[in-house]
Amino acid sequence: MHDLAARVVDHLEPVALRIAERAARLEPVDAQRAYLVGVARQIVEHGSFRAEAPSLVTPPGLEGTLGWFKLLDAHLEDFVAGRMSAREIIAEGGGRLWEAFQARDLVCAVFGHGVARALAPMLPGADVLELGTGTGGTTRRMAADLGRANRVVLSDLRQSFLDRVAADLPGVSLETAIVDINEPPSDLGRFDLIFSTNCVHVARSLPVTLGWIRRCLKPGGALVLGEGSHYSEVVPSPVSLVLSLFNGWWDVPTSPERPQPGFLLPRHWFAAFEAAGYRNMSMELWTDGRRTFGGVYWAFS
Repeated sequence: MHDLAARVVDHLEPVALRIAERAARLEPVDAQRAYLVGVARQIVEHGSFRAEAPSLVTPPGLEGTLGWFKLLDAHLEDFVAGRMSAREIIAEGGGRLWEAFQARDLVCAVFGHGVARALAPMLPGADVLELGTGTGGTTRRMAADLGRANRVVLSDLRQSFLDRVAADLPGVSLETAIVDINEPPSDLGRFDLIFSTNCVHVARSLPVTLGWIRRCLKPGGALVLGEGSHYSEVVPSPVSLVLSLFNGWWDVPTSPERPQPGFLLPRHWFAAFEAAGYRNMSMELWTDGRRTFGGVYWAFS
């Protein structure tokens, strides 16, 4: 999977670099814009992003991500100067662009595939909870295997998301639940497996959220996460630029366990798992040696 992740970001880096070079020269008017400008300056100053795409043909499957970059590109100066809000830019993209990004785009799909592959042998007879189902990018990839589970609970902040995904999973015994990982409920029951794709990193308090997840696991139960990563502590992921538009990304509290907003690096995940009382942590690491892309994590109760 790291080869696919590398090919994806090889095509994103030149787009991100061109926007970063413009943004790095701007003066932000508030904290959200300052995050964007700070990320842009990191990208420019480090000098490691590709200036040219590896080929003239962009691989199919990047339309969602490139759509968000296009919107940021078109409105960059107005956004940083405060003449246009993030909400207005996001509204231009609309639900269709968000769904294209979350459910079909390669940037997200690589993690959905990784989680689905990891979970397949663990599902028969299991009680399963998904956190942050969203548009179902991971869940739909697991449709054939979910039918072998004993109990499946899909959760998100929006019931409309859950209803649409559930409708596409005939034959699976499903429940849905509204779950805010920052204010988790206490009445979901206990599970053999809890999984999530690019969701838990937005938790405002990782110790609180990871502790709640561990308490929801049966003894020996597993948490499986598909999570992106910044390249390093000093080089952000290129998608940080467009995700700066979204609350819950740029404004997540930082701490020694999470020194920068957005994605965590693998060592920070392992430290957070250990602090929350998990055992037998491991991961499938996706890296090309120069850049860390993230991967799939396992942590047991």
